[in-house]
Amino acid sequence: MTSSDIKTIKFSINSWSHLYSLEQAILRAEQASGRSLSIAGKIRNESLFNGKDIPISIHFYQVDGTPRYEKAGQHLILGHINLKDDHLVCSLPVDERVFEELRKNLMEYADIDGIHIMVTLGLLMPENGWLKNNQADIVKLDYAMRGDA
Repeated sequence: MTSSDIKTIKFSINSWSHLYSLEQAILRAEQASGRSLSIAGKIRNESLFNGKDIPISIHFYQVDGTPRYEKAGQHLILGHINLKDDHLVCSLPVDERVFEELRKNLMEYADIDGIHIMVTLGLLMPENGWLKNNQADIVKLDYAMRGDA
């Protein structure tokens, strides 16, 4: 598998959410412990989807220790993204250090006027192409802050 096998898609984060409830954290309820973070955006005019705009949601959840990532050749598989009902969705485990860095950057930059957080995903596509209700492997997830030009 070479880097030419990787399909790159980009989107700007439109919204993000980070739920934290002290009461839930005390009771150790994972769903509201502050250990999850979600981002949402829209992939626009992508040939992979016949030029159709596709909403995307990525849910990060913090795990203890380093997640066990599968490998595809020389690439780590960070997770899998699914195309369901014309919407891309995925849930990715990350360690505490990565989670805190992501959370800090989102909280610091996301609400500044003129700053856009751009996400780039590198995907290993299924051999038969992307069919409705199947998944692709995520081998790259980068984000960068961009200002209005």
